[in-house]
Amino acid sequence: MTIAVVETEWAQWHSRYTNLLHSGHREHDPIAQHDLGEAPEQLPGLPGTWWVVGGRVFIAAKPGDRLDHDGDRIAGIEIIDPVDGAPGLILRHENRALEVLRKGERTTIRVHAPIVVRTT
Repeated sequence: MTIAVVETEWAQWHSRYTNLLHSGHREHDPIAQHDLGEAPEQLPGLPGTWWVVGGRVFIAAKPGDRLDHDGDRIAGIEIIDPVDGAPGLILRHENRALEVLRKGERTTIRVHAPIVVRTT
């Protein structure tokens, strides 16, 4: 039973990581980073209100904020649960990826811009 759980978790991680790599966003080069606290706050340049309770991230947003999680527009309060030390959970805002990570007691949002391919 333990092997099946580990394989499932690895498959989910691998799928998220592969999607991130092929999303057109730079995983290693965020354009902004925000640490989240327990008090609800609006973050510079990001839609909605964000806060953390017990390691879970709460996001309050309106449909007009254009903030998506798992392909669905957030309308109200969305609760996500990033796994400590695992690859971040990805939300989308327009053409940016918002990566929500947890490392120990610290929860961070990394904002990734799309890769711009220049042709000359």
